[in-house]
Amino acid sequence: MRLLAVDWVRLQPYLPFVVGGVLALVLVLIVYFFKRRPKRLLMPPPAKNPGNWEEPADDTYANRRSSSRRDGTPVRVVLSSPAFRGQMETGWVLDRSTGGLRIAVSQPIAVGATVQVRAENAPSTIPWVTVVIRSCRDTGKHQELGCAFETTPPWNVLLLFG
Repeated sequence: MRLLAVDWVRLQPYLPFVVGGVLALVLVLIVYFFKRRPKRLLMPPPAKNPGNWEEPADDTYANRRSSSRRDGTPVRVVLSSPAFRGQMETGWVLDRSTGGLRIAVSQPIAVGATVQVRAENAPSTIPWVTVVIRSCRDTGKHQELGCAFETTPPWNVLLLFG
């Protein structure tokens, strides 16, 4: 039998090796692409213990902020950046202020990078908010990003972050 000018009868003993090689290659590619995908942060990190309100305020330079931070219920957000290789990353807003957000994500992001953030439950008419990563800290279970707004978003957009 000759198909495409190849004598298939002579090549028949090599067929199991070719099929096995192709299947092994497909399996390696599947494992490579699934291992490459970043893990998603499915549950919000536990809230901080508010502690004793009677403690004196820490007046170090790092804690003198132009706007006060507010804790609250973690809000799920979607992050977009070229660093994510065309994918979206999900995270949780841990605290917020008019100057920025603290977000928990599953993978680190370089300090100084700009990221687009949007509340997951936001309507499609709400624009993405651009933030600059000011700090990235590994807590063991997730990464905490300290983000500053490039420009302060409107109040109705800020409310979506909690």
